Amino acid sequence: MNSFKKSMILGAAAGLTSGLALAGEATGSLTTPTTSDYDAHRVDAHAPIGVMGDHTHEVGEWMLSYRYMFMSMDGQRAGTNSLSSQQVFGRGYMMAATEMDMEMHMFGLMYAPSERLTLMAMANYVRKDMTMEMMSGMEHSHSSEGLGDVTVGALLSVYDRGAHRVHLNLGLVLPTAEVDVKDSGVYQPYGMQLGSGTWDAQFGVTYTGQSENWSWGAQLLGRVGLEDENESGFSYGDSLTATTWLARKLTDSVSLSARLAYVTQDRVDGHYDGPHSHHAPSHFQENYGGDVLEAGLGVNFLFQNGVLKGHRLAAEVLVPIYQDANGVGMDRDYTFTLGWQKAF
Repeated sequence: MNSFKKSMILGAAAGLTSGLALAGEATGSLTTPTTSDYDAHRVDAHAPIGVMGDHTHEVGEWMLSYRYMFMSMDGQRAGTNSLSSQQVFGRGYMMAATEMDMEMHMFGLMYAPSERLTLMAMANYVRKDMTMEMMSGMEHSHSSEGLGDVTVGALLSVYDRGAHRVHLNLGLVLPTAEVDVKDSGVYQPYGMQLGSGTWDAQFGVTYTGQSENWSWGAQLLGRVGLEDENESGFSYGDSLTATTWLARKLTDSVSLSARLAYVTQDRVDGHYDGPHSHHAPSHFQENYGGDVLEAGLGVNFLFQNGVLKGHRLAAEVLVPIYQDANGVGMDRDYTFTLGWQKAF
């Protein structure tokens, strides 16, 4: 998606966010309703574990969470077509990425000081590994590891009637990650850095609903950089994520879910301000970003008895069903997320 089209969508998301807040104030729905039939304690009251900022909390309630996420990318692609290493070499590059894995440990904290407002913070620890093939047939591997960006934010409830809820997602991403990771004195590819390195704003809206044995939801979330470049001279492109899910409560303890997730992101802006290579597609800014549509299956488990009562475990697997890379990008294989949550 080009920058103009995505800017229009991000603008629409911001407009929808503001419009819902104003509408809530105008209709009085920002006050705590007495007609809510939404059961926040059901096993399927939480979205699939790969969705962030999906639910609010009752006043005075805290929640701790941990997520482990693993993303696998296998080979490269140009637009919607996968490429072999030889095809990448044929485009004038001396190296081609054959594999990239990213592991992320995410630690979350949520607290609701009022019925309308839930505060949240998330920190993560990241590891990335990439293997490249040279024209000679030899391989070169490199990795990066460390603290990622920290996100702080708030969820603002604007509608809670019957079995339907709507809240706004507002967040600020802090540039706590290193963006100057080098290999033998040379900057690693842009995608191997541990975070954005810029102050970024997040904003969006989330809707959830329930029936007797089913639940569903949708979320639109944008991320926009507030700085033109980080301390290494570049910035990641703005992004927009849209997701929707449907879950079935099988028992009081188990639910299954299905989800669609669409992500679009612009290319990298700026340029490294120090020594860096120009041998592989991942060394060039125009080869980052693009559009990805994924489908996923998940399971949520809520302990009902014993010492683990109230603890939640969940897992989800996402696989791409459509990819359109900007330039020559990485070919996404799958994403797996495993998580734990406990409210008190």
